[in-house]
Amino acid sequence: MLQIDSLLLKAFFEENKNFLINARVQKVQQPTRREVILHLRNNGVSRKLYININPSFYHICFMNKENELKRNIEIPKQPPMFCMLLRKHIEGARIISVNNPEFERIIELTFENYNEIGDRIEECLSIELMGKHSNIVLYNADNNIILGCAHNIGAEKSKERELSGGLPYVYPPKQDKKNLLQTRFDWFKSAILKSDDSIKKTVAQRYFALSQAMVEEICTKIGIDSNKIANSASETELQHLFVTLHEFLDSDTFSYCVNKDFSAYSCVDNIGIEYENINSLIDDYFAYNIEKSLISGLKSSLSSKVNKELQKQLNTYKNQQKQVDKKEKANMYMKKGNLLTSNAYAIKSFDKNVRLFDYETNEYINIELDENLNVIDNAKKYFAMYNKAKRAYKIAEQMLAETETEIIILKQLIYDIEVCNSYEELKEISAEFEPQNEHNIKKKKEKEINVTKLEIDGYSVFIGKNNKQNDYLYSKISSGNDIWFHVVNTPGSHIIAKAKNSSQQMKDGTILKIAKLAKEYSTAKNSSKVPVVYTLRKYVKRPNNTKSGFVVYKNETEIVVD
Repeated sequence: MLQIDSLLLKAFFEENKNFLINARVQKVQQPTRREVILHLRNNGVSRKLYININPSFYHICFMNKENELKRNIEIPKQPPMFCMLLRKHIEGARIISVNNPEFERIIELTFENYNEIGDRIEECLSIELMGKHSNIVLYNADNNIILGCAHNIGAEKSKERELSGGLPYVYPPKQDKKNLLQTRFDWFKSAILKSDDSIKKTVAQRYFALSQAMVEEICTKIGIDSNKIANSASETELQHLFVTLHEFLDSDTFSYCVNKDFSAYSCVDNIGIEYENINSLIDDYFAYNIEKSLISGLKSSLSSKVNKELQKQLNTYKNQQKQVDKKEKANMYMKKGNLLTSNAYAIKSFDKNVRLFDYETNEYINIELDENLNVIDNAKKYFAMYNKAKRAYKIAEQMLAETETEIIILKQLIYDIEVCNSYEELKEISAEFEPQNEHNIKKKKEKEINVTKLEIDGYSVFIGKNNKQNDYLYSKISSGNDIWFHVVNTPGSHIIAKAKNSSQQMKDGTILKIAKLAKEYSTAKNSSKVPVVYTLRKYVKRPNNTKSGFVVYKNETEIVVD
């Protein structure tokens, strides 16, 4: 994970300070209690300064529109208290100075503003990017009194430094580290050889601006094992490392690269993706990881809910099946009633039971009788029992069919969640599984639905990855003579193949290609032989009062694909 260390933050500061100075705050937004967005404008250019103090993703950058979408930023209707404080004090204000204290992961923005009586005042926004201790603090630059914080730190949380409105603002305690550029080699060697930790951990703990990832990267370049115990390093290795670290820290030019293992400043050739500037690196890297985290969290939440509902429906199905199984019992009531009626002349009234021969099965049937009733009344009783049981199992059959449909839909949802790699698509699934109350929420304008599109042998092939997209294919994109594909009795994507002209006939080779695509976008993609059906779109129907994505079809052709 890329860490915002003092070296990286300094590079960001140097790269963007010219834009920040004299920039004016047009708008302040706070999507969550750990995110703040400052809309800044300077020299005719508007940019969004995004500040995130989440311990997992703490960073600062000017974000672009694409990465703003990846972060899934939603502005609440009711702004938080800290947002209202910032709007009161810095909205419309101008940044007159910026500061990045040496070796600190802090950026300070000082604003010029005017109070209610017209007096000029200076207020400072301190952005502290320090892992779990990250915070945003607004304080009066004249007397250092804190006006407010993104989150307050009381004495019970920190014995060294409290942060709250009305308290004086002080910097975090100084780290017990040294500046390597002001250190002689013999001091460096002595410090390293006293440690029982690894080389990378020892160097990172004793010297400013050097993270473990950074030291590991530099060690990799010069052929030293960074995980080696520090006190076992040779003088030659330490000399080589000391010189390389000096050259690195004393240089003004770096190659801006990033990947999952190395830091932002790449000293090793062809490591990761190279960027032209630090801001783009930070913006892309954290937007990608935030989106990845959002997708993972929503997938887990949705999967849990859908699986719970599926288990509930499976249990309901079992109970309903038991009611349907009573159909045979109901038919037996009818048979007993018919036998009593047809043999009434031969049965003595008020008997407790009778044994009659059934010519349909060539078996004798024992029939219990109510001795207080005559034969005909006993027959009527059995007919009444039959009618009651018949109504029950008819209702159970109807409910069983509905439950079976619900189970199919839920299994399809589980597949949709598993294959989804877009947060927007997951939100579509979430909205489908948990529909909002239309009476309480105004109907929003329907967003454009993006579906995957491929070109195969002159056909435009559309793939629906969730029920909302499947409905969109069915109702908006496809027409009667398009061809619809789907795997048989297995959750998967609906696929529509649209010809360039109505006279175009699909060849067998093209059918096989698209059928294999249907297999690939299904839960049976790893199976050896999978049946796939295809038919004209006009033969595919969505029954009334069914959930989105559920269709029935006819006149289909089935093929098996490997």
